[in-house]
Amino acid sequence: MDFGTQITALLAAVAVAGGGLAGATSGDSSGSASGTALVIDAAAARDGRDLVDPRLRDTGAEVRLPRTAEEARSSVRHLAELGKRVVVAGPQATAAAESAGVAAVEARGLTGALAAAAR
Repeated sequence: MDFGTQITALLAAVAVAGGGLAGATSGDSSGSASGTALVIDAAAARDGRDLVDPRLRDTGAEVRLPRTAEEARSSVRHLAELGKRVVVAGPQATAAAESAGVAAVEARGLTGALAAAAR
């Protein structure tokens, strides 16, 4: 594969994963994490070569995987305005919550975020 094809495949995979994660919570409000949103730095949400750790799909939480500090700030603010319990993991997501004045639960990495979503 050439570089352009790899980038196209990467963007398509991110779009599909993001859509699947967002849609996973739309119809089910019975889970303990239904009012929870995870904002995890994109790099921390990977699982080896997979762009998104498959465990994120099973949380029942709304998931955002920002790639930049601006995306993290936007996600944290939006989810807080929706009344979600926001869990942040990674330096960009954590800094975004602090700068936005959002009282987010700070988790240590992906594993910590998954544990916080289950509470």
